[in-house]
Amino acid sequence: MGYIFAVDEAIEKLITSLSEAIGWKYLKSQRCLKKTVGDLVFEIDFYSSKWNSSHERVEINAGFSMWNKSYDKKLNVNSVTATLMYTPEDSGWFDISIEDKLKKVFVELKERFENTAVYLADMFEQDRTEAAKKLLDEHFYEYNVHFDLIADILGKDAIKNKAQELYDRLSAEEKQQAVDYINGAKNKSWMLNRSNLRYIIDNGIITLG
Repeated sequence: MGYIFAVDEAIEKLITSLSEAIGWKYLKSQRCLKKTVGDLVFEIDFYSSKWNSSHERVEINAGFSMWNKSYDKKLNVNSVTATLMYTPEDSGWFDISIEDKLKKVFVELKERFENTAVYLADMFEQDRTEAAKKLLDEHFYEYNVHFDLIADILGKDAIKNKAQELYDRLSAEEKQQAVDYINGAKNKSWMLNRSNLRYIIDNGIITLG
């Protein structure tokens, strides 16, 4: 099999190579790649498997988040506006234990980052309005987009059709929970969860029924 990397060695090698390839800043203390466009932050975070052991096994995953600094000063449930996870098709983790496997993962992640996170950041850098339209019309479910960002950029009328579509996809139980919330139910999950459904209700985007 050949030389097996130490955990930190493999992770550092992969993230540094990806940073150089896509041109995003590598924040070593946070183990993430980041690009800022105005008040929007585009961030790719890397996660190390708890089963990793130096010179035995090194596995990693990554997730993309777009968040808004005007909503909060750090990435959290209040500021996040879109997310996407990167996982391999045939397993739960990317294996970067040895040089050949690490190179293969680099090629795959580079392509996936360029087609998603980098693509999205470039769109917002070039034309914020058109980027918001494309995110709403073409990538809404792919990126788990939050309505508030789109409404802030395009106006609330722009999200009505997608809001109706989202509501129509709900189960009968979920629709009943929405009715209960409208009627005053303030359970913890609704009060803590910054969800699209709650945004629809709180802002009167559509008539529920």
